[in-house]
Amino acid sequence: MNAVAGANGVGGAGTARADFVLGDRHGVTCDPALTALVRDTLAAMGYDVKVNDPFQGAALVQTFGDPAHGRHSLQIEINKRLYMDETTQQPHAGFAPLQRDLMRLVDALIERFGEPA
Repeated sequence: MNAVAGANGVGGAGTARADFVLGDRHGVTCDPALTALVRDTLAAMGYDVKVNDPFQGAALVQTFGDPAHGRHSLQIEINKRLYMDETTQQPHAGFAPLQRDLMRLVDALIERFGEPA
Protein backbone atom coordinates (compact mmCIF):
# COMPACT_ATOMS: atom_id res chain seq x y z
CA MET A 1 0.00 0.00 0.00
CA ASN A 2 1.07 3.57 -0.47
CA ALA A 3 2.85 5.27 2.42
CA VAL A 4 0.13 7.92 2.70
CA ALA A 5 -3.51 8.07 1.65
CA GLY A 6 -4.39 9.75 -1.61
CA ALA A 7 -7.15 12.28 -2.17
CA ASN A 8 -9.88 9.64 -1.89
CA GLY A 9 -8.13 7.49 0.73
CA VAL A 10 -9.58 6.63 4.11
CA GLY A 11 -8.63 9.38 6.55
CA GLY A 12 -8.08 11.89 3.76
CA ALA A 13 -5.17 12.92 1.61
CA GLY A 14 -1.82 12.75 3.33
CA THR A 15 -2.87 10.42 6.13
CA ALA A 16 0.14 8.27 6.99
CA ARG A 17 -0.37 4.51 6.81
CA ALA A 18 0.87 1.94 9.32
CA ASP A 19 3.70 -0.39 8.33
CA PHE A 20 1.23 -3.26 8.03
CA VAL A 21 -2.55 -3.41 7.84
CA LEU A 22 -4.12 -6.81 8.48
CA GLY A 23 -7.63 -7.36 7.17
CA ASP A 24 -9.79 -10.22 8.42
CA ARG A 25 -13.19 -8.54 8.02
CA HIS A 26 -13.42 -8.25 11.82
CA GLY A 27 -12.80 -11.95 12.46
CA VAL A 28 -15.15 -13.22 9.74
CA THR A 29 -12.51 -14.52 7.31
CA CYS A 30 -9.75 -15.60 9.70
CA ASP A 31 -9.60 -16.96 13.23
CA PRO A 32 -8.83 -13.97 15.48
CA ALA A 33 -6.05 -16.03 17.11
CA LEU A 34 -4.23 -16.29 13.77
CA THR A 35 -4.68 -12.57 13.13
CA ALA A 36 -3.37 -11.86 16.64
CA LEU A 37 -0.31 -14.06 16.05
CA VAL A 38 0.55 -12.18 12.87
CA ARG A 39 -0.09 -8.81 14.53
CA ASP A 40 1.92 -9.64 17.64
CA THR A 41 4.81 -11.18 15.70
CA LEU A 42 5.16 -8.15 13.44
CA ALA A 43 4.74 -5.72 16.34
CA ALA A 44 7.46 -7.55 18.30
CA MET A 45 9.77 -6.89 15.34
CA GLY A 46 9.11 -3.17 15.79
CA TYR A 47 6.50 -2.62 13.10
CA ASP A 48 3.40 -0.44 13.45
CA VAL A 49 0.52 -2.84 12.79
CA LYS A 50 -3.19 -2.06 12.44
CA VAL A 51 -6.03 -4.55 12.14
CA ASN A 52 -8.98 -3.71 9.87
CA ASP A 53 -7.93 -0.05 9.84
CA PRO A 54 -8.21 1.32 7.22
CA PHE A 55 -8.56 -1.89 5.17
CA GLN A 56 -10.77 -4.77 6.31
CA GLY A 57 -9.95 -7.20 3.55
CA ALA A 58 -11.08 -7.17 -0.05
CA ALA A 59 -13.39 -9.47 -1.99
CA LEU A 60 -10.75 -12.21 -2.18
CA VAL A 61 -10.59 -12.77 1.59
CA GLN A 62 -14.35 -12.44 1.84
CA THR A 63 -14.88 -15.00 -0.91
CA PHE A 64 -12.47 -17.66 0.32
CA GLY A 65 -12.18 -17.14 4.07
CA ASP A 66 -14.19 -19.68 6.07
CA PRO A 67 -12.54 -20.27 9.45
CA ALA A 68 -15.28 -22.65 10.58
CA HIS A 69 -14.11 -25.02 7.84
CA GLY A 70 -10.38 -24.43 8.32
CA ARG A 71 -9.94 -21.83 5.54
CA HIS A 72 -8.39 -18.72 7.04
CA SER A 73 -7.97 -15.72 4.80
CA LEU A 74 -5.98 -12.72 6.03
CA GLN A 75 -5.17 -9.73 3.86
CA ILE A 76 -1.73 -8.31 4.63
CA GLU A 77 -1.06 -4.83 3.30
CA ILE A 78 2.61 -3.81 3.45
CA ASN A 79 3.56 -0.15 3.35
CA LYS A 80 5.71 0.51 0.29
CA ARG A 81 7.99 2.85 2.25
CA LEU A 82 9.42 -0.23 3.98
CA TYR A 83 10.92 -1.68 0.82
CA MET A 84 10.77 0.66 -2.17
CA ASP A 85 11.09 4.18 -3.44
CA GLU A 86 7.49 4.95 -4.38
CA THR A 87 8.54 7.37 -7.11
CA THR A 88 10.90 5.05 -8.97
CA GLN A 89 9.23 1.80 -7.87
CA GLN A 90 12.71 0.42 -7.19
CA PRO A 91 13.62 -1.59 -4.07
CA HIS A 92 15.75 0.23 -1.53
CA ALA A 93 17.94 -0.88 1.38
CA GLY A 94 14.86 -1.81 3.43
CA PHE A 95 13.92 -4.64 1.07
CA ALA A 96 16.29 -7.30 2.45
CA PRO A 97 15.47 -6.67 6.14
CA LEU A 98 11.75 -6.77 5.37
CA GLN A 99 12.22 -10.02 3.46
CA ARG A 100 14.03 -11.54 6.46
CA ASP A 101 11.28 -10.38 8.81
CA LEU A 102 8.57 -11.85 6.60
CA MET A 103 10.42 -15.18 6.62
CA ARG A 104 10.50 -14.96 10.42
CA LEU A 105 6.72 -14.43 10.32
CA VAL A 106 6.31 -17.52 8.12
CA ASP A 107 8.45 -19.51 10.56
CA ALA A 108 6.25 -18.35 13.47
CA LEU A 109 3.13 -19.45 11.60
CA ILE A 110 4.63 -22.85 10.81
CA GLU A 111 5.73 -23.26 14.41
CA ARG A 112 2.23 -22.50 15.68
CA PHE A 113 0.10 -24.20 13.01
CA GLY A 114 2.43 -26.75 11.43
CA GLU A 115 3.61 -27.34 7.89
CA PRO A 116 1.01 -26.90 5.15
CA ALA A 117 -0.51 -30.15 3.92
